[in-house]
Amino acid sequence: MTFKKIIAFIAMTTIMISLLVGCSNNMDKIYNDNSKISNEYDTFGLDKSDETIESGMYKGKLKLSGSGTIWTYESSSDINLKVPYLLSVKSGKAKIVLISPDNTVVNLVENTDKATMKGTTSLTLPIKKGENRIKLVGYKKADINVELHIEKGTFEKISFD
Repeated sequence: MTFKKIIAFIAMTTIMISLLVGCSNNMDKIYNDNSKISNEYDTFGLDKSDETIESGMYKGKLKLSGSGTIWTYESSSDINLKVPYLLSVKSGKAKIVLISPDNTVVNLVENTDKATMKGTTSLTLPIKKGENRIKLVGYKKADINVELHIEKGTFEKISFD
């Protein structure tokens, strides 16, 4: 009887380990994969979302793994846009990326665990002719506080509401 219990215990342990390894967060694999980030669709896990969109402004407090589109702009020519922004990360890692019409991914800004910004700073978006997108990308359920100010284009929420 003891031999059967040992075999059953080993089998159950193996099954549990397989389940735990197989259920790791696939959203974190997106963070360093530009081919997945540049997809038209968004792939993310969202534990918290408090997003606000006003005229020319996006504000969000999120816990994010994966990538979500927050801005789109159809440009008739190549231009540079100066964009005031804030990106603070309490835990995990987060970055803001620009995806050009040919699906090239440009890392605009990246912050890691406990990188807190006081006030906004600016970056320049190298906008190409065609559809341009900005995505917010998080790793390890990044606890993110983000703010972007862009007069052109359309902001959208990552969340489902």
